[in-house]
Amino acid sequence: MNTETQIKNACAHLSAQARVPAGLTDRVLAAERAPRRLRRPLGYSLAAGAAALLVGAGVGVTVTHRSAPKPTVRTIAPVTLSSDTSLRTDLGSTFPRHLVAAGHTAVAAYYTAHQGESGGIRRTWYLYDPGTGTYEKTPWAYLDVAPGMHQAAVIEGPLPAPRIGILDMATRKVTRWISVGHKVGGVAWAPDGRRLVLTAYAKDPDVMAPPTGGPGSPQGSRTGFAVVDSATGHGVFHALPPHPGAPGSRQDLGWSRSGTLLWAPTETDPAKVFYDLNGSPRPAPAHEADAMEDAGLSPNGALAAESGPPPGPSVTITNLTTGKKVTDLPIEQARAWADDGQLFAVGCAVKKCTGKGEFNNRLLLVTLQGKITPLTGYHRSDKLGAWVPVFTHR
Repeated sequence: MNTETQIKNACAHLSAQARVPAGLTDRVLAAERAPRRLRRPLGYSLAAGAAALLVGAGVGVTVTHRSAPKPTVRTIAPVTLSSDTSLRTDLGSTFPRHLVAAGHTAVAAYYTAHQGESGGIRRTWYLYDPGTGTYEKTPWAYLDVAPGMHQAAVIEGPLPAPRIGILDMATRKVTRWISVGHKVGGVAWAPDGRRLVLTAYAKDPDVMAPPTGGPGSPQGSRTGFAVVDSATGHGVFHALPPHPGAPGSRQDLGWSRSGTLLWAPTETDPAKVFYDLNGSPRPAPAHEADAMEDAGLSPNGALAAESGPPPGPSVTITNLTTGKKVTDLPIEQARAWADDGQLFAVGCAVKKCTGKGEFNNRLLLVTLQGKITPLTGYHRSDKLGAWVPVFTHR
């Protein structure tokens, strides 16, 4: 299977997750973070049966098997988030250079995707620099930004890699390396900004391979995961093979809103499957497994952003308490909540949202009353090289 076919297949897998048609490349990797539905959403993963050795700042830490005693439960204090809720835009740039932010959320980083020499998709990452107020190109193959936007978790290429780094965003230096005995392809910060989930793979998770066991068989090479403390590197390894029916080969784990569970994407109903921190299946928290826009639930949990009715483009906001529609917003995608009354959204030029015009779009801020504020310049989102934002609480 050549790279062009891989990309087309990935787009076809992901087209059902968005209101926009198949081929929109900012959805090609949406299954990852989460995200992001990855993320950073998603937008949107360590080997089984063996011990891993985590080394942080020169200190060796043993990663134990699933049979190890459960760690003592402790209260995780929330990180201190910025009180700055000012609106920051960059209308003059096709690819944002200056900080884009609104409410309690900011675009902490973004990436552009291109075809790798050996197949699959490669990202070029741009990370916010608080010293300059701009996004700076980085050498990392994968990254995620912690709430508060002081630290980033970074992975060197090629993927999967044997270690991750904790990067100080102000100094741009790695303050701690966490070396793992199994190669890691994905990383996501917990809502507390202190823990990380590392998703391990046997092969590059961005090279899509056809399933080997017939329809419904796993496509990816995920081997397991570890939840680690970013300050100490302590963690516990748990085996977790690919989930049948998951969208594509990248099957990174993300965090529930409370930070008490982990989730992985599926291509069926429900849209997410949940696990406890030991890798055992658990029921989904209310509404968190529902198929909805990347923005998902509002910060207060009262509202949900879902695909709107045809002909569109539109996104419907529903009150989860009453089950009634609050409004239909004239946007293509709802990407993240800025606060309980505003969303980051993708929108195309007014009166040009047909044919190829729907792919000429930009990032917007939209209120529940329908007021739209442009945040960035327009770009073509249906081509490799389009930019994909990573949202973080600032």
